[in-house]
Amino acid sequence: MGNEKPSYESILRNFRKRRGLYILGAGVSVGTAPFGKGFWTAAPIDQLRNFRSLPVVVPVHSELPQRMIDQSRSISLPEIFPDREMRYGSEEFPLLEILHRMPDYFARLYLKHRLSEFRFSGRQSESYHVFQWFYPSMISNYNHDGLAGEFAGQFHRVVDMHGTIARGYGSPRTYELIESLRDYHLPDASDDILMGVPESCSDQNLARRLLEVAEFSPEFIAIIGYSFAQSSKGYDDHVSLKSFLDTRRNFRGDIYVIGPQPDDIRNLMADGIKSKNVFGVRAYWNVLAHSFMQALRDQSGRNSLAYVCEQTLGLFGSEAAFPLIRK
Repeated sequence: MGNEKPSYESILRNFRKRRGLYILGAGVSVGTAPFGKGFWTAAPIDQLRNFRSLPVVVPVHSELPQRMIDQSRSISLPEIFPDREMRYGSEEFPLLEILHRMPDYFARLYLKHRLSEFRFSGRQSESYHVFQWFYPSMISNYNHDGLAGEFAGQFHRVVDMHGTIARGYGSPRTYELIESLRDYHLPDASDDILMGVPESCSDQNLARRLLEVAEFSPEFIAIIGYSFAQSSKGYDDHVSLKSFLDTRRNFRGDIYVIGPQPDDIRNLMADGIKSKNVFGVRAYWNVLAHSFMQALRDQSGRNSLAYVCEQTLGLFGSEAAFPLIRK
């Protein structure tokens, strides 16, 4: 391939014929789980809509709920109550007072529920099902929703870097439990899920998983929908980032950075491992995976994958979950 920008067709051929290391981030689960602002504000909005009382004591929050509160300070009333008319002169809504009293256990359990709802539903996901068509490889999965193991675990070696939420958390019964917890400040329950907070160098589970990934020898690497949890303050997944740069410094295969805005991570990878074979691939993975599936079902080649992606994006937008639910 040299240093030419790869086409979607050439990428699909490599995925089907060669052993790769796939590093998956939240962008792979777009349409099936909270993402971006939706991740941080899901529980706070539920708390704001449904709170029943305002406790006198303001609790000291652990890191994840505090981040959720900080990210939710600018929520507007129409976001909280989309069907309610807000009239001028209405009593000011005590948004911050309610947010500061959001219980930690409620917030964390709510996110677990939202992240596992899709898996519990039994729906298919082309964003993960497409991996069944690829050559047996390794998937380094940074998502908690369990979909990588569910759809690709029989075909690839899946390493859940930050842990996986059990399917049962997505059940309606779990939400019934959540509803009963809004008014009680219970502490976080300890588990193996590293969710929404920075990695730690002392995390032995993460260290073991990173070593497993580092010992794998791929012919190419695809970083899909993943930015090492980049924020204005750096990278939450700084341990994983350092491990990648240290262990892949002599890697000479192609590296694809696939996402709607891949340039920052592409440049970081290229500079970090001194490689000319790092390619930014501008695409939404849900749309690209759907286009791959279309091509695999119909190999007549009538339309280019770029054309199919553009058409799909125009028809359904960037947040659709494929296959679509037929109404």
